[in-house]
Amino acid sequence: MYTVVRCPSCQRCWGVSGKTRKCPHCGTQVGDDVQIVSTADTAAELQREVAIANMPEKLRKEMEEKLPKAVEVNENPSASQLFACIRIAAIEDVVHLDRLAGALRGKGISVQAEDVAEEAVSQGLLIRQRDGSYLLLG
Repeated sequence: MYTVVRCPSCQRCWGVSGKTRKCPHCGTQVGDDVQIVSTADTAAELQREVAIANMPEKLRKEMEEKLPKAVEVNENPSASQLFACIRIAAIEDVVHLDRLAGALRGKGISVQAEDVAEEAVSQGLLIRQRDGSYLLLG
């Protein structure tokens, strides 16, 4: 499992297979403030995801259509797939919607992060916190 992350300083993306400590582009030390853009299961998928993430916004849509799809779009994910995305997004049992959205995109799941989080709240898996984040109970 690979994760595509964005540096909070230079805004460039790169792939990691674990925790990242330093941006390879600008050298900035990064921690939990690094943004998850997407996830990938293989190195080939990771390469595609990083390339697209680092493209200018205007070119991104066009290139996504031209590059071969690495991830199938899943409009009806199982509960276990959604929970796996929640776990990927959690840092010290805290889930932020932007990280959850990145994990869902990486798995090709076309469900909104807000919908997944609210369903998890109703199922007793997450608790909504005052700052807009969610606490993972499982």
